[in-house]
Amino acid sequence: MTVVNFPKAKTARRPAILDVTKRAVQNNAAETVRYRVFPWLAMALCRVVLFAWDSARTLLLMILMFLRPLVFFLITPLTTALIIAFVVCLFTHPADTRLTWGFGLLTAAAFFTMFLYDWLIFKLGGMVVEVTHHRRY
Repeated sequence: MTVVNFPKAKTARRPAILDVTKRAVQNNAAETVRYRVFPWLAMALCRVVLFAWDSARTLLLMILMFLRPLVFFLITPLTTALIIAFVVCLFTHPADTRLTWGFGLLTAAAFFTMFLYDWLIFKLGGMVVEVTHHRRY
C-alpha cells in the first residue's frame, strides 16, 4: 500500500487584530445598518400617506358619483326655471335691473355648479384608460 504525504500548506502571517479594532468595526457596521433604516422608513411613510390620500380620493369620488343623479335632477329644472324667469324679466321689466341681474346671476350660478360638480369628478377620477402608442416586443 502506498501512502502519499501532501505538503503542508504555507500559512501567511496576518497582522494581529486588536480587540478595540474589532469593536470599532462592529460599531461602524451597526451604525451603517441603523442609517440604512431611515430611507426605508421615509419611503414607507410616504407610501402610507399616498395610500391614505388615494383612499380618501376614491371615497370622495364614490360619494360624488353616487349623488350626481340627485344633484342634476334638482339643478336641471331649477336652471330651466331660472332661464325662463331671466328672459321674462328681461322683456317684461326692463326698468327693474335688480330682478334681471338676480335671475341672470342665479342662472349662471346654477350652470357653474353643474360644471364644477362634473369638473371635480373628472379631476378626482384621474386617467381611467391610458392610450400609448409604443410597441412592445
